[in-house]
Amino acid sequence: MTVLSVPDMTVNPSPNPLTRRSAARSTAAERARAATRDRLLRSGRTLFAEQGLHQITTHDIAAHAGVAAGTFYNHFGDKAALFREITDQALADLTGRLDAMALSTLDPQESVRLQATALVGFAADNRDLIRILFSREADAAIVETDILQLMANRASVVRQQLVDEQRMPSEIDPDVFAQALVGMWSRVLAWWAEDTSRAPQAVVIETLTRIQLRGTHPGTFDFSEKS
Repeated sequence: MTVLSVPDMTVNPSPNPLTRRSAARSTAAERARAATRDRLLRSGRTLFAEQGLHQITTHDIAAHAGVAAGTFYNHFGDKAALFREITDQALADLTGRLDAMALSTLDPQESVRLQATALVGFAADNRDLIRILFSREADAAIVETDILQLMANRASVVRQQLVDEQRMPSEIDPDVFAQALVGMWSRVLAWWAEDTSRAPQAVVIETLTRIQLRGTHPGTFDFSEKS
């Protein structure tokens, strides 16, 4: 007589209700922490733009965010750390916009227009941050330098492409040109971000594009719409 053995069967125990509740509480706590951090970042941007970096305390930021003063230090070591995260996020945003524009065309002339579109769009979406960065405060100056250098590097590359294609004169050094250009950009963006009713966004983009491509002299490029 043959005896048939029943194979071992692995039985998965039902999830422990306590474990499920603990995981749910952990997830809820993480969401609450992220929401608090976001409120602190947004409050910092608002207050820094309105009153300047040195006029604001961590207590001011916490009160504006609707949290206890001590809660601030659960997220940031000091207001400088908060400011740096705000500006790091902004720099990443601007870099992403410029990268997306750069990938959308191989034509240097069109790249100039797309770069202007990205810069002006960034200024429109971050008016409070623009006011902070170009406030001439020492803490902001470091980040302003990073952003301007990013802009200058890209402008220099585009200028060199146009020179190589003999669409721009070679007598002007691309790096010197780029530094002069970003000085103009920073002033225009700061001026426009203070009050966007000063000029339509499309006009700001078109003006920056034309100046970069042909300066203030007409006739270098045909800007008429392509048929």
